[in-house]
Amino acid sequence: MDSQEMIKLLNSAISLEYGAAIQYSQNSVLLQGTYREVHSGFFGDMSNDSFSHARKLGKYVVGLGGIPTVEPAPIKQTTDLTEMLEFGLEIETAALATYTRGVEMAEDDIPFRVLLEDMSLEEYNHQLELKKILGKLSLQVPDAIKEVRLKQA
Repeated sequence: MDSQEMIKLLNSAISLEYGAAIQYSQNSVLLQGTYREVHSGFFGDMSNDSFSHARKLGKYVVGLGGIPTVEPAPIKQTTDLTEMLEFGLEIETAALATYTRGVEMAEDDIPFRVLLEDMSLEEYNHQLELKKILGKLSLQVPDAIKEVRLKQA
């Protein structure tokens, strides 16, 4: 594994996480209307997760002899809930791509590979949750299971 290239990748990921943390935090306070109570907490939790990811990655940058970035990725602002969710999906997709690239770069360096695989899983789950909220998954229920009956014990 090339340590300097890994530092660059981790700093890129930190930047995305800082941007996400700020963006989600802003969403949680800007959101108004019927869905505020439900989604404000969701955005707050996502912000906390992103900041936690940035801190974790920063420890590994220092471990490689680098300095963690303090620059956030571009932050998109809106007062529209659907746009907030779409912007969140964009940043989660970018983070997943970054971590996936990092897994390949880690090669046989097990600690970095595991770190980046774990981060990939977390970003995938965030991405999946946003897709569900946005109704972007196409679910096919076979006719055979449209009606489910419980058997008597």
